[in-house]
Amino acid sequence: MELPGPNVPDHSATNTLDDALRSRRLFQFAALLFIAFTGTAVQYGFQQRWDVVLILGTTAALMLPSQWLNHRGRYEAASILILGSATLALFGIMWRSDGLRDSSLLGYPVILIAAGQLLKPKQFWWLLAGMVLCVAWVGLGTLNGWRGVTTPGTDIDRLTDSVTILVVNGMLVWFLAYDMQKALMGLRVQIARFRESEKNLTHLAQHDALTHLPNRVLGSELVEQAIASSARHQQLVALLFVDLDNFKDVNDSVGHSAGDEFLKQVALRLRDAVRQADIVCRQGGDEFLIGVTDITDTEGVAQVAAQVLQRMQAPFHLRGLEILATCSIGIAVHPKDGTTFEALLRHADLAMYQAKESGRNAYRFFDEEINTSIRENLHLISSLRQALAQNELVLYYQPVFDLRNQQLVGAEALVRWQNPKLGLVSPGLFIPAAEKSGLIVDIGQWVLQDACRQMQAWRQAGSPALTVAVNLSAVQFRRGDVEAVIERALQQSGLDPRQLELEMTESTLIQDTDKFMQTLQRIKAMGIRLSIDDFGTGYSNLSYLQRFAVDKLKIDQSFVRRLLNGEKDVAMVSAIIHLAKSLNLTVTAEGVENVETRDALRRMDCDQAQGYWFAKPMPAAQFEALWRTQLATSNTP
Repeated sequence: MELPGPNVPDHSATNTLDDALRSRRLFQFAALLFIAFTGTAVQYGFQQRWDVVLILGTTAALMLPSQWLNHRGRYEAASILILGSATLALFGIMWRSDGLRDSSLLGYPVILIAAGQLLKPKQFWWLLAGMVLCVAWVGLGTLNGWRGVTTPGTDIDRLTDSVTILVVNGMLVWFLAYDMQKALMGLRVQIARFRESEKNLTHLAQHDALTHLPNRVLGSELVEQAIASSARHQQLVALLFVDLDNFKDVNDSVGHSAGDEFLKQVALRLRDAVRQADIVCRQGGDEFLIGVTDITDTEGVAQVAAQVLQRMQAPFHLRGLEILATCSIGIAVHPKDGTTFEALLRHADLAMYQAKESGRNAYRFFDEEINTSIRENLHLISSLRQALAQNELVLYYQPVFDLRNQQLVGAEALVRWQNPKLGLVSPGLFIPAAEKSGLIVDIGQWVLQDACRQMQAWRQAGSPALTVAVNLSAVQFRRGDVEAVIERALQQSGLDPRQLELEMTESTLIQDTDKFMQTLQRIKAMGIRLSIDDFGTGYSNLSYLQRFAVDKLKIDQSFVRRLLNGEKDVAMVSAIIHLAKSLNLTVTAEGVENVETRDALRRMDCDQAQGYWFAKPMPAAQFEALWRTQLATSNTP
């Protein structure tokens, strides 16, 4: 069965209502005619006008089968029977009585009123034509004497006939008017419901379903109105971009339904933290917007932001738990930071990220330096993507030496960007941007593949047993496919896994999850060595050294460079070395820049070292020359 499409109205309900109304109208008109004809027949019976009684009685009797047809749903047949028999009955009475002067003629307009409600247009015109023919035939019969013997009606007959016709007509009109009033009342109810639905739809379209705050669409309209008003009254409008700092943690710990309740409570706190005239709306997710209006300086805006931060610091109660949450707020002020809602939103968003970078749970005003920094960062990321595609990245290798015998034992692979216009770009300029953008995943994959390829090429060229160290970013672990990237690099290069060393910072290791642990265990099972880079600058503790089964600690260069400055620095480096020795770990010192530092490290029993005193990071060809020179020297008798 084919269902009506979205643009095709379904008339089934309307047809049902029309049939019910038509059936009721048929019953009403048939009942009126039955009563009228029966009553009139009785009256004429007292006068012994049996010819009229026969006509009226027969017509009244025909109302019964018409109701049977009506009950069976044959409305058309019932209508034709009722109206046709009534028309012929009045024609018969006129023929047998006073002709066109008979009051029965007044019944035809009544029948036409009913026909207009019951018959289709074509049937209506046929009935009207039949009435005209009846009237004409009675007129001609009167003129030509065809009617034969007639019985003139009395004044009483005319009175009763007129009253009967008037009552029938009045009842019929009343039925019609009552139905019209009922229909109008129903129409008013439908209009009221439509207006209420329209109001509800408008509310839903302009408000957030969860928090019932205005959504971004309505919020932008309200802020634009405030901007227009402030321009006339020489006042400021501020837009605050509020982003929750730990919403994901809340969702993960208590579930999404509790997370929804958390957002509702946040919405209430934000609404309570500002004035009634201010605007609070939900941008989406865990982001909210606050429009502060009718202010004269930025100090008032700062007070509002501080009030929001203070309200957010109180514990949230979710399912019997106390949840602590904070937010970061970016602020843009009209007209200094933009003259439209979109401009203010964009700048407030940038300021919010500055608040997050400053440590979160803070607010920051937008300034043009932020915009310039963002544009430069976007340009840098775009150029870096292009560099990766056009093979502008190169690897430099910083040699690592054994402090006991000064022998070359390996190298740390360091990425450099050979820009055609800028020359060799320092990694300190582009690595942070790559990590923020996620591009570090692609760069890290390229570094790992090229370092493994190069080391295997040197191995096949006769190099000594060297180890290449490659840095892994925490972003690469969060990506989830670091293990597959390592396996692919080893398979494609053919490098022995024992010649590969992976360096991780302490901040990477604090991702102490089951998935992270399992990944490290599988990497370790391949035969790859693991080392902790920049040790001592992060979350240094003994437990994760044991849990992650690392092979090496690399002392951060900040400690090594201060080694000769005082006893505290010596004690720090010595403690790291002794800790590593107690755990059977190799120790490498970074940043050795003079012979005195080298000698001090050697006395502390440090295993390996790297730094400018030994050699700066160098291209692959120069590093190859270095190991070939050492190999030739060691083979010299």
